[in-house]
Amino acid sequence: MAIFYSEKVAKKSAKTTACQTVKIQALDYQGLGIAKINGKTWFIENALPDEQVEFKVLEEKRQYGRGQMVKILQKSANRTEPSCELYGKCGGCQMQHISLDLQREAKQKALFQRLQKLQSQAIDFQPMIVGNDKAYRRRAKLSIAIQNGKLTMGFRLQNSNQIIPLESCEVLESELSKLLPKLQKLLAKWKNPKKLGHIELVKADNTIALFLRHLGALSAQDSENLWHFAESEQLSLFVMCEENQLEHLCGELPYYEIQGLKLHFSIRDFIQVNASLNEKMVEKSLEWLELSDDDRVLDLFCGMGNFTLPIAKKAKSVVGIEGVEPMVEQARGNAAASALKNVAFYQTNLDGPFADKPWASEPFNKVLLDPARNGALFCLDHLAALQPERIAYVSCNSATLVRDAEKLLQFGYRLEKVAMIDMFPHTAHLESISLFVK
Repeated sequence: MAIFYSEKVAKKSAKTTACQTVKIQALDYQGLGIAKINGKTWFIENALPDEQVEFKVLEEKRQYGRGQMVKILQKSANRTEPSCELYGKCGGCQMQHISLDLQREAKQKALFQRLQKLQSQAIDFQPMIVGNDKAYRRRAKLSIAIQNGKLTMGFRLQNSNQIIPLESCEVLESELSKLLPKLQKLLAKWKNPKKLGHIELVKADNTIALFLRHLGALSAQDSENLWHFAESEQLSLFVMCEENQLEHLCGELPYYEIQGLKLHFSIRDFIQVNASLNEKMVEKSLEWLELSDDDRVLDLFCGMGNFTLPIAKKAKSVVGIEGVEPMVEQARGNAAASALKNVAFYQTNLDGPFADKPWASEPFNKVLLDPARNGALFCLDHLAALQPERIAYVSCNSATLVRDAEKLLQFGYRLEKVAMIDMFPHTAHLESISLFVK
């Protein structure tokens, strides 16, 4: 049974109960154990199928409840020992106690069952696209604060504003993880640590980029120390001391390569954090679109060209649409640098009407959708009017994918195949590709 409920923290019931004992029946996509008590479904943290556990109530609603396991009475063979010492404290990798195979099975089952209910024809559910479950993140955002009189840099504790000091992280690419203790030493010497905002690290294909948000101008000593640090570690350094005033102080502009193309990006641009699976995701999307040199393709929510530019190498023409103007400019620069003349990019707010835009009247026979978590519902009426023969939908939120898929089916499309992408192992994140055919 798969129940998709809001990820927002609901107001807890005033009702309190003593610990209860229950047998766990299944696992949901977020890694929560599912159990039944007097007909009510319970979602229990850190509990696995076939386990007998004691749990305490965290929240109780009319139709479901949430609990936290406090004692295992009968242990599952799928329970693993978390490899990270910060497991249970850090807000990430919350599924490390579950075997990787069971994690993937639960994620696929939750989505596949929900999608298959939408149509009578069988959907071709493809094998999950997978990669390494460690050292896969090429980007990290590190919080900084004064805690107990001491400067602390790291990730936030789960459901808390407190920061866990971080000396290493096994899911970061190794070059980023090795920088963490060096950064701790640098910041420990900061003249006015209360002015430190946060740090972002990005592993590009040509450099490691470091972005520092600082509240006001750097002191001369801090500026010199930061510069020497970036030079000695061969980093590309970016600093923002005033809102929206980004300074590039040293190093190369970052880029990554995909399908033989170089995509430069700003340190603050969105890029997929799992480089190897991003490559596989783009490859699979293009394969499913079955591109030829007769195709005119529309890429909505295109960013700085992650899908658009590889599509341009295979199609007659492609138009990329993005809401953020600086990313549109970045995409145009990337297309020019790769000498791709059959691609055009436009800035358009895709949360509002766009049928009157000049590009929207062009004939497109294929579409690539890669929306944010709120999905692409607003675009679907216009897309249906374009009558594209194939739509590849890349989703990072299964709830909005199911909603949008139902709408596309109403417009006469068939959901032909779906593949999950394990973009963020050991987390509840769901990424997928779906192919809709007219």
